[in-house]
Amino acid sequence: MRKKISAIVITALFSTQIFYAKDPELSYKRKFGEVTWEGMKFHRYCLRAENFPYKQGFKLIVKSFDGTESEIFRYVANHRGHLILQRPEDLQEEGDIYAICPVRKGERLKFAMQAEQGEASYEVDFIPFPLEMKSKKGIRLHLELKGVLGEKFLLLAQGFKPHEPIRLLLQIDKDQIDLDTKVTSLGHLCTMIERPEGVIIEEVKLLIKRKSEEVIFPFVWGIPALQWVGACCLEIK
Repeated sequence: MRKKISAIVITALFSTQIFYAKDPELSYKRKFGEVTWEGMKFHRYCLRAENFPYKQGFKLIVKSFDGTESEIFRYVANHRGHLILQRPEDLQEEGDIYAICPVRKGERLKFAMQAEQGEASYEVDFIPFPLEMKSKKGIRLHLELKGVLGEKFLLLAQGFKPHEPIRLLLQIDKDQIDLDTKVTSLGHLCTMIERPEGVIIEEVKLLIKRKSEEVIFPFVWGIPALQWVGACCLEIK
């Protein structure tokens, strides 16, 4: 009779336990120091993978803003959920491995861990060489390269007063084009900047006219915007 009661108690104890599984997470960290080679800067980064399913294989894919993708290395998750590099046959010797990704100003790079079986994919992205500025009054402006011909940028601006009335203009040589946009309740501004058809001038300016200041943000588009300005040096472990 005692044995039967013990079995019931043990079963009840185990049935009340709740196990929580964390989702896989891919993050990045910029490392101190940079390397300069042939006039270009190399920013150093490393990826960190946590909570990946044990023994499952993944392939690291680099995605560029223009849609190109490059599969570079293969990993397998260990019992701690960390991804372990499976060294290619031609890189069996001990030593550091780096993936060098040339980057344009304002270009966003995406790194994806794609499961070898199934459709699971985990991504992290960042802009190694931001195209940005800050005004005297604290407005922060960022331009992200979006057009494959260098003709399109996404403008993100922060630091305005909620629903602040402003004028946003695109200056091409001596001409100014009013861009219809509004500041949000959070004091943000987001709009796409596109080169008008037929325009060949490559050096342009964005003008933001506020009651308290006028902000001038010069940049280039077209072919000059597609020039490499440096590289993302990804440490592979």
